[in-house]
Amino acid sequence: MKKKILGMMLIMSCSSFGMEVSLEKAVDIAFKNNRDLKNSKIETVQQDLLYKETAKGALPTVSIEGDYTDDRDDSYDDGYFENGIVLTQPIYSGGEIYYGIEGAKKSKELYNITYEKEKWDTRLEVVKQYITILQLQKTLEVYETSKVEKEEELKRQQEFYNLGLIDKSEILKVESSLYESKSDIIETKNEIQKEKITLKKLMGISLEKDILLKDIEVEKIDPEKIEFENDLKNAVKESLESKKLKLNAEITKLEEKATKSEFLPEVDLEYAYESSDMASFSDSADVKDWNWSIGVSFEWEIFNFGSSVDSYKSAKLDTEKAEISRDNSIEDLKKEITSAYLEIETLYSLIETRKKSYETSNEIYEIDREKYANRLIDTVDYLQTESDLREAQVNYINVQMDYYQAYEEYLNLIK
Repeated sequence: MKKKILGMMLIMSCSSFGMEVSLEKAVDIAFKNNRDLKNSKIETVQQDLLYKETAKGALPTVSIEGDYTDDRDDSYDDGYFENGIVLTQPIYSGGEIYYGIEGAKKSKELYNITYEKEKWDTRLEVVKQYITILQLQKTLEVYETSKVEKEEELKRQQEFYNLGLIDKSEILKVESSLYESKSDIIETKNEIQKEKITLKKLMGISLEKDILLKDIEVEKIDPEKIEFENDLKNAVKESLESKKLKLNAEITKLEEKATKSEFLPEVDLEYAYESSDMASFSDSADVKDWNWSIGVSFEWEIFNFGSSVDSYKSAKLDTEKAEISRDNSIEDLKKEITSAYLEIETLYSLIETRKKSYETSNEIYEIDREKYANRLIDTVDYLQTESDLREAQVNYINVQMDYYQAYEEYLNLIK
Protein backbone atom coordinates (compact mmCIF):
# COMPACT_ATOMS: atom_id res chain seq x y z
CA MET A 1 0.00 0.00 0.00
CA LYS A 2 2.84 2.36 0.89
CA LYS A 3 4.51 1.59 -2.44
CA LYS A 4 1.30 2.44 -4.31
CA ILE A 5 0.92 5.76 -2.48
CA LEU A 6 4.58 6.58 -3.10
CA GLY A 7 4.16 5.75 -6.80
CA MET A 8 1.08 7.98 -7.11
CA MET A 9 2.88 10.85 -5.36
CA LEU A 10 5.84 10.42 -7.72
CA ILE A 11 3.57 10.56 -10.77
CA MET A 12 1.78 13.64 -9.43
CA SER A 13 5.11 15.27 -8.68
CA CYS A 14 6.46 14.62 -12.20
CA SER A 15 3.29 15.84 -13.89
CA SER A 16 3.34 19.04 -11.88
CA PHE A 17 6.62 20.05 -13.49
CA GLY A 18 5.06 20.08 -16.95
CA MET A 19 6.84 19.67 -20.27
CA GLU A 20 10.15 21.46 -20.68
CA VAL A 21 10.73 22.71 -24.22
CA SER A 22 13.44 24.60 -26.03
CA LEU A 23 12.67 27.03 -28.83
CA GLU A 24 13.62 24.58 -31.57
CA LYS A 25 11.65 21.79 -29.91
CA ALA A 26 8.60 24.07 -29.76
CA VAL A 27 9.03 24.78 -33.49
CA ASP A 28 9.34 21.05 -34.31
CA ILE A 29 6.20 20.25 -32.33
CA ALA A 30 4.35 23.02 -34.16
CA PHE A 31 5.47 21.62 -37.53
CA LYS A 32 3.94 18.27 -36.59
CA ASN A 33 0.80 19.37 -34.77
CA ASN A 34 -0.21 22.87 -35.89
CA ARG A 35 -3.73 22.55 -37.26
CA ASP A 36 -3.41 25.26 -39.90
CA LEU A 37 -0.28 23.54 -41.23
CA LYS A 38 -2.12 20.22 -41.33
CA ASN A 39 -4.89 21.80 -43.39
CA SER A 40 -2.33 23.37 -45.70
CA LYS A 41 -0.67 19.97 -46.19
CA ILE A 42 -4.03 18.42 -47.06
CA GLU A 43 -4.56 21.18 -49.64
CA THR A 44 -1.25 20.29 -51.32
CA VAL A 45 -2.42 16.65 -51.60
CA GLN A 46 -5.77 17.79 -52.99
CA GLN A 47 -4.02 20.00 -55.53
CA ASP A 48 -1.85 17.08 -56.62
CA LEU A 49 -4.99 15.01 -57.17
CA LEU A 50 -6.56 17.88 -59.11
CA TYR A 51 -3.49 18.06 -61.34
CA LYS A 52 -3.70 14.32 -62.03
CA GLU A 53 -7.40 14.65 -62.76
CA THR A 54 -6.78 17.53 -65.18
CA ALA A 55 -3.89 15.73 -66.89
CA LYS A 56 -6.13 12.72 -67.51
CA GLY A 57 -8.42 14.99 -69.51
CA ALA A 58 -6.01 14.51 -72.43
CA LEU A 59 -6.41 10.71 -72.29
CA PRO A 60 -9.12 8.71 -74.07
CA THR A 61 -12.39 7.87 -72.36
CA VAL A 62 -14.46 4.73 -72.79
CA SER A 63 -18.23 4.81 -72.40
CA ILE A 64 -21.19 2.52 -72.88
CA GLU A 65 -23.92 4.21 -74.88
CA GLY A 66 -27.51 3.31 -75.58
CA ASP A 67 -30.12 5.07 -77.63
CA TYR A 68 -33.73 4.67 -78.71
CA THR A 69 -35.18 6.62 -81.62
CA ASP A 70 -38.87 6.68 -82.57
CA ASP A 71 -39.49 7.63 -86.21
CA ARG A 72 -43.25 8.03 -85.75
CA ASP A 73 -45.39 9.26 -82.92
CA ASP A 74 -48.26 6.79 -83.34
CA SER A 75 -46.46 3.48 -82.87
CA TYR A 76 -43.82 2.25 -80.48
CA ASP A 77 -42.90 -0.51 -82.97
CA ASP A 78 -41.60 2.02 -85.51
CA GLY A 79 -38.66 2.95 -83.27
CA TYR A 80 -35.20 1.39 -83.20
CA PHE A 81 -32.47 0.77 -80.67
CA GLU A 82 -28.71 1.38 -80.77
CA ASN A 83 -26.09 0.20 -78.23
CA GLY A 84 -22.34 0.30 -78.21
CA ILE A 85 -18.99 0.94 -76.58
CA VAL A 86 -17.33 4.16 -77.66
CA LEU A 87 -13.74 5.29 -77.14
CA THR A 88 -13.26 9.07 -77.42
CA GLN A 89 -9.82 10.64 -77.79
CA PRO A 90 -9.51 14.45 -77.76
CA ILE A 91 -7.40 15.55 -80.73
CA TYR A 92 -7.67 19.32 -80.59
CA SER A 93 -9.39 21.60 -78.09
CA GLY A 94 -7.99 24.98 -79.08
CA GLY A 95 -5.52 24.78 -76.18
CA GLU A 96 -8.12 24.39 -73.43
CA ILE A 97 -6.82 20.99 -72.30
CA TYR A 98 -3.13 21.91 -72.64
CA TYR A 99 -3.39 25.18 -70.77
CA GLY A 100 -5.66 23.57 -68.21
CA ILE A 101 -2.98 20.97 -67.49
CA GLU A 102 -0.24 23.60 -67.37
CA GLY A 103 -2.35 25.74 -65.04
CA ALA A 104 -3.02 22.78 -62.73
CA LYS A 105 0.71 22.00 -62.71
CA LYS A 106 1.52 25.59 -61.72
CA SER A 107 -1.21 25.52 -59.06
CA LYS A 108 0.27 22.33 -57.63
CA GLU A 109 3.66 24.04 -57.43
CA LEU A 110 2.05 27.13 -55.89
CA TYR A 111 0.38 25.10 -53.12
CA ASN A 112 3.66 23.34 -52.30
CA ILE A 113 5.47 26.68 -52.04
CA THR A 114 2.59 28.12 -50.01
CA TYR A 115 2.90 25.21 -47.59
CA GLU A 116 6.64 25.82 -47.19
CA LYS A 117 6.01 29.53 -46.64
CA GLU A 118 3.36 28.75 -44.03
CA LYS A 119 5.86 26.52 -42.23
CA TRP A 120 8.31 29.43 -42.02
CA ASP A 121 5.53 31.78 -40.95
CA THR A 122 4.49 29.30 -38.27
CA ARG A 123 8.09 29.12 -37.08
CA LEU A 124 8.18 32.91 -36.81
CA GLU A 125 4.90 32.97 -34.88
CA VAL A 126 6.27 30.38 -32.45
CA VAL A 127 9.51 32.37 -32.05
CA LYS A 128 7.61 35.61 -31.39
CA GLN A 129 5.32 33.95 -28.87
CA TYR A 130 8.21 32.15 -27.19
CA ILE A 131 10.14 35.42 -26.88
CA THR A 132 7.09 37.23 -25.51
CA ILE A 133 6.79 34.65 -22.74
CA LEU A 134 10.52 34.79 -21.95
CA GLN A 135 10.36 38.58 -21.72
CA LEU A 136 7.43 38.33 -19.31
CA GLN A 137 9.20 35.66 -17.23
CA LYS A 138 12.36 37.74 -16.98
CA THR A 139 10.28 40.80 -16.14
CA LEU A 140 8.56 38.74 -13.44
CA GLU A 141 11.96 37.92 -11.95
CA VAL A 142 12.74 41.64 -11.81
CA TYR A 143 9.44 42.37 -10.04
CA GLU A 144 9.97 39.53 -7.57
CA THR A 145 13.49 40.76 -6.78
CA SER A 146 12.06 44.24 -6.27
CA LYS A 147 9.37 42.82 -3.98
CA VAL A 148 11.92 40.96 -1.81
CA GLU A 149 14.11 44.04 -1.46
CA LYS A 150 11.13 46.25 -0.58
CA GLU A 151 9.99 43.75 2.04
CA GLU A 152 13.45 43.85 3.59
CA GLU A 153 13.45 47.63 3.45
CA LEU A 154 10.01 47.76 5.02
CA LYS A 155 11.28 45.71 7.98
CA ARG A 156 14.18 48.11 8.40
CA GLN A 157 11.93 51.13 8.26
CA GLN A 158 9.59 49.53 10.77
CA GLU A 159 12.50 49.29 13.20
CA PHE A 160 13.32 52.97 12.63
CA TYR A 161 9.68 53.82 13.24
CA ASN A 162 9.60 51.79 16.47
CA LEU A 163 12.66 53.77 17.62
CA GLY A 164 10.88 57.02 16.79
CA LEU A 165 13.41 57.98 14.13
CA ILE A 166 10.87 58.35 11.30
CA ASP A 167 7.17 59.02 11.04
CA LYS A 168 4.56 56.59 9.70
CA SER A 169 4.31 58.25 6.29
CA GLU A 170 7.75 56.87 5.39
CA ILE A 171 6.56 53.35 6.11
CA LEU A 172 3.34 53.88 4.16
CA LYS A 173 5.32 55.02 1.10
CA VAL A 174 7.35 51.80 1.09
CA GLU A 175 4.19 49.73 1.71
CA SER A 176 2.43 51.44 -1.20
CA SER A 177 5.35 50.70 -3.51
CA LEU A 178 5.42 47.11 -2.25
CA TYR A 179 1.74 46.68 -3.10
CA GLU A 180 2.45 47.98 -6.60
CA SER A 181 5.18 45.37 -7.01
CA LYS A 182 2.80 42.64 -5.85
CA SER A 183 0.18 43.87 -8.32
CA ASP A 184 2.76 43.84 -11.11
CA ILE A 185 3.67 40.26 -10.18
CA ILE A 186 0.04 39.11 -10.29
CA GLU A 187 -0.60 40.82 -13.64
CA THR A 188 2.59 39.44 -15.16
CA LYS A 189 1.86 35.89 -14.00
CA ASN A 190 -1.61 36.07 -15.54
CA GLU A 191 -0.17 37.50 -18.74
CA ILE A 192 2.33 34.63 -18.91
CA GLN A 193 -0.48 32.10 -18.63
CA LYS A 194 -2.45 33.80 -21.42
CA GLU A 195 0.57 33.93 -23.71
CA LYS A 196 1.33 30.28 -22.98
CA ILE A 197 -2.16 29.35 -24.14
CA THR A 198 -1.46 31.07 -27.45
CA LEU A 199 1.87 29.25 -27.76
CA LYS A 200 0.30 25.87 -26.98
CA LYS A 201 -2.34 26.50 -29.62
CA LEU A 202 0.41 27.26 -32.15
CA MET A 203 2.19 24.06 -31.13
CA GLY A 204 -1.04 22.10 -31.46
CA ILE A 205 -0.86 20.61 -27.96
CA SER A 206 -3.44 20.40 -25.19
CA LEU A 207 -4.16 23.75 -23.56
CA GLU A 208 -4.26 21.98 -20.17
CA LYS A 209 -0.67 20.79 -20.54
CA ASP A 210 1.84 22.93 -18.65
CA ILE A 211 5.01 23.92 -20.48
CA LEU A 212 8.30 25.24 -19.15
CA LEU A 213 10.40 27.26 -21.58
CA LYS A 214 14.16 27.00 -21.68
CA ASP A 215 16.09 30.23 -21.99
CA ILE A 216 17.63 31.14 -25.34
CA GLU A 217 21.11 32.43 -25.98
CA VAL A 218 20.90 35.72 -27.83
CA GLU A 219 23.68 35.87 -30.38
CA LYS A 220 24.57 39.44 -31.26
CA ILE A 221 25.19 39.28 -35.00
CA ASP A 222 26.78 42.50 -36.21
CA PRO A 223 24.53 43.95 -38.95
CA GLU A 224 27.66 44.70 -40.95
CA LYS A 225 28.18 40.95 -41.31
CA ILE A 226 24.74 40.57 -42.88
CA GLU A 227 24.97 40.65 -46.68
CA PHE A 228 21.94 42.88 -47.04
CA GLU A 229 22.27 43.83 -50.72
CA ASN A 230 22.83 40.22 -51.72
CA ASP A 231 19.96 39.02 -49.53
CA LEU A 232 17.64 41.62 -51.05
CA LYS A 233 18.59 40.69 -54.61
CA ASN A 234 18.15 36.96 -53.99
CA ALA A 235 14.86 37.45 -52.14
CA VAL A 236 13.33 39.29 -55.10
CA LYS A 237 14.25 36.39 -57.40
CA GLU A 238 14.26 33.26 -55.27
CA SER A 239 12.39 33.78 -52.00
CA LEU A 240 9.26 31.74 -51.33
CA GLU A 241 7.16 34.90 -51.33
CA SER A 242 8.46 36.09 -54.71
CA LYS A 243 7.91 32.61 -56.19
CA LYS A 244 4.33 32.68 -54.97
CA LEU A 245 3.72 36.07 -56.58
CA LYS A 246 5.24 35.00 -59.89
CA LEU A 247 3.28 31.74 -59.98
CA ASN A 248 0.02 33.57 -59.35
CA ALA A 249 0.72 35.82 -62.33
CA GLU A 250 1.70 32.83 -64.51
CA ILE A 251 -1.49 30.94 -63.61
CA THR A 252 -3.60 33.96 -64.55
CA LYS A 253 -1.75 34.19 -67.87
CA LEU A 254 -2.47 30.51 -68.59
CA GLU A 255 -6.14 31.08 -67.79
CA GLU A 256 -6.15 33.91 -70.32
CA LYS A 257 -4.65 31.63 -72.99
CA ALA A 258 -7.20 28.92 -72.17
CA THR A 259 -9.98 31.44 -72.82
CA LYS A 260 -8.79 31.67 -76.44
CA SER A 261 -9.99 28.12 -76.96
CA GLU A 262 -13.55 29.46 -77.12
CA PHE A 263 -12.70 30.90 -80.56
CA LEU A 264 -11.37 27.60 -81.89
CA PRO A 265 -12.96 24.26 -82.85
CA GLU A 266 -12.94 21.06 -80.82
CA VAL A 267 -11.95 17.85 -82.59
CA ASP A 268 -12.33 14.35 -81.10
CA LEU A 269 -11.52 10.93 -82.49
CA GLU A 270 -14.26 8.36 -81.86
CA TYR A 271 -13.70 4.62 -82.16
CA ALA A 272 -16.85 2.54 -81.57
CA TYR A 273 -18.03 -1.05 -81.44
CA GLU A 274 -21.81 -0.83 -81.72
CA SER A 275 -25.06 -2.11 -83.13
CA SER A 276 -27.06 -0.34 -85.78
CA ASP A 277 -30.81 0.15 -86.08
CA MET A 278 -32.36 -2.79 -84.24
CA ALA A 279 -36.07 -3.31 -83.69
CA SER A 280 -35.67 -4.44 -80.09
CA PHE A 281 -33.31 -3.74 -77.21
CA SER A 282 -32.29 -7.41 -76.94
CA ASP A 283 -31.29 -7.48 -80.61
CA SER A 284 -29.23 -4.29 -80.20
CA ALA A 285 -27.46 -5.80 -77.17
CA ASP A 286 -26.41 -8.94 -79.07
CA VAL A 287 -22.70 -8.26 -79.74
CA LYS A 288 -22.51 -10.74 -82.65
CA ASP A 289 -24.35 -8.18 -84.77
CA TRP A 290 -22.14 -5.27 -83.71
CA ASN A 291 -19.74 -3.53 -86.06
CA TRP A 292 -16.58 -1.49 -85.65
CA SER A 293 -16.63 2.14 -86.70
CA ILE A 294 -14.22 5.03 -86.55
CA GLY A 295 -14.90 8.72 -87.01
CA VAL A 296 -13.99 12.26 -86.15
CA SER A 297 -16.33 14.68 -84.40
CA PHE A 298 -15.93 18.37 -85.09
CA GLU A 299 -17.57 21.23 -83.22
CA TRP A 300 -16.98 24.93 -83.71
CA GLU A 301 -19.15 27.62 -82.21
CA ILE A 302 -18.97 30.42 -84.75
CA PHE A 303 -21.40 32.90 -83.21
CA ASN A 304 -22.49 33.63 -79.64
CA PHE A 305 -23.19 37.37 -79.75
CA GLY A 306 -19.62 38.22 -78.76
CA SER A 307 -19.67 36.57 -75.31
CA SER A 308 -16.40 34.75 -76.08
CA VAL A 309 -14.76 38.04 -77.03
CA ASP A 310 -15.94 39.64 -73.80
CA SER A 311 -14.69 36.67 -71.81
CA TYR A 312 -11.26 36.88 -73.45
CA LYS A 313 -11.00 40.63 -72.89
CA SER A 314 -11.87 40.16 -69.23
CA ALA A 315 -9.24 37.42 -68.93
CA LYS A 316 -6.62 39.74 -70.44
CA LEU A 317 -7.50 42.40 -67.90
CA ASP A 318 -7.16 39.82 -65.12
CA THR A 319 -3.66 39.06 -66.39
CA GLU A 320 -2.79 42.75 -66.39
CA LYS A 321 -4.11 43.12 -62.85
CA ALA A 322 -2.13 40.07 -61.68
CA GLU A 323 1.09 41.45 -63.14
CA ILE A 324 0.52 44.84 -61.52
CA SER A 325 -0.23 43.14 -58.20
CA ARG A 326 2.92 41.01 -58.53
CA ASP A 327 5.15 44.04 -59.21
CA ASN A 328 3.55 45.99 -56.38
CA SER A 329 3.96 43.10 -53.94
CA ILE A 330 7.61 42.69 -54.96
CA GLU A 331 8.16 46.35 -54.10
CA ASP A 332 6.42 45.80 -50.77
CA LEU A 333 8.72 42.83 -50.13
CA LYS A 334 11.77 44.99 -50.81
CA LYS A 335 10.43 47.60 -48.40
CA GLU A 336 9.75 45.00 -45.67
CA ILE A 337 13.23 43.46 -46.00
CA THR A 338 14.86 46.89 -45.86
CA SER A 339 12.78 47.87 -42.82
CA ALA A 340 13.63 44.59 -41.09
CA TYR A 341 17.34 45.17 -41.70
CA LEU A 342 17.17 48.74 -40.39
CA GLU A 343 15.33 47.46 -37.31
CA ILE A 344 18.20 45.02 -36.71
CA GLU A 345 20.70 47.90 -36.95
CA THR A 346 18.66 50.01 -34.53
CA LEU A 347 18.22 47.27 -31.95
CA TYR A 348 21.88 46.23 -32.22
CA SER A 349 22.89 49.77 -31.21
CA LEU A 350 20.24 49.92 -28.51
CA ILE A 351 21.55 46.76 -26.82
CA GLU A 352 24.76 48.51 -25.87
CA THR A 353 23.08 51.75 -24.78
CA ARG A 354 20.44 49.92 -22.76
CA LYS A 355 23.16 47.85 -21.14
CA LYS A 356 25.04 50.97 -20.09
CA SER A 357 21.81 52.55 -18.88
CA TYR A 358 21.11 49.49 -16.74
CA GLU A 359 24.64 49.42 -15.32
CA THR A 360 24.49 53.13 -14.52
CA SER A 361 21.05 52.80 -12.91
CA ASN A 362 22.30 49.86 -10.84
CA GLU A 363 25.28 51.88 -9.61
CA ILE A 364 23.04 54.84 -8.75
CA TYR A 365 20.68 52.51 -6.91
CA GLU A 366 23.46 51.02 -4.78
CA ILE A 367 24.65 54.51 -3.84
CA ASP A 368 21.15 55.77 -3.03
CA ARG A 369 20.34 52.61 -1.13
CA GLU A 370 23.31 53.28 1.12
CA LYS A 371 22.26 56.91 1.47
CA TYR A 372 18.72 55.88 2.33
CA ALA A 373 19.96 53.47 4.98
CA ASN A 374 21.82 56.37 6.55
CA ARG A 375 18.82 58.74 6.20
CA LEU A 376 20.66 61.00 3.74
CA ILE A 377 17.79 60.88 1.20
CA ASP A 378 14.07 60.48 1.73
CA THR A 379 11.84 57.56 0.79
CA VAL A 380 10.46 59.18 -2.35
CA ASP A 381 13.95 59.62 -3.83
CA TYR A 382 14.93 56.09 -2.92
CA LEU A 383 11.81 54.55 -4.42
CA GLN A 384 12.27 56.57 -7.60
CA THR A 385 15.84 55.32 -7.94
CA GLU A 386 14.64 51.75 -7.39
CA SER A 387 11.89 52.20 -9.99
CA ASP A 388 14.41 53.62 -12.50
CA LEU A 389 16.64 50.60 -11.97
CA ARG A 390 13.82 48.09 -12.58
CA GLU A 391 12.73 49.95 -15.70
CA ALA A 392 16.29 50.00 -17.06
CA GLN A 393 16.65 46.31 -16.25
CA VAL A 394 13.44 45.39 -18.06
CA ASN A 395 14.39 47.57 -21.04
CA TYR A 396 17.74 45.83 -21.32
CA ILE A 397 16.11 42.41 -21.17
CA ASN A 398 13.49 43.33 -23.76
CA VAL A 399 15.87 44.89 -26.28
CA GLN A 400 17.95 41.69 -26.39
CA MET A 401 14.84 39.61 -27.02
CA ASP A 402 13.55 42.14 -29.55
CA TYR A 403 16.83 41.90 -31.45
CA TYR A 404 16.57 38.12 -31.62
CA GLN A 405 13.01 38.42 -32.94
CA ALA A 406 13.96 41.10 -35.49
CA TYR A 407 16.68 38.86 -36.90
CA GLU A 408 14.21 35.96 -37.18
CA GLU A 409 11.74 38.24 -39.00
CA TYR A 410 14.50 39.25 -41.42
CA LEU A 411 15.36 35.60 -42.12
CA ASN A 412 11.69 34.81 -42.67
CA LEU A 413 11.39 37.52 -45.33
CA ILE A 414 14.40 36.39 -47.36
CA LYS A 415 13.60 32.65 -47.28
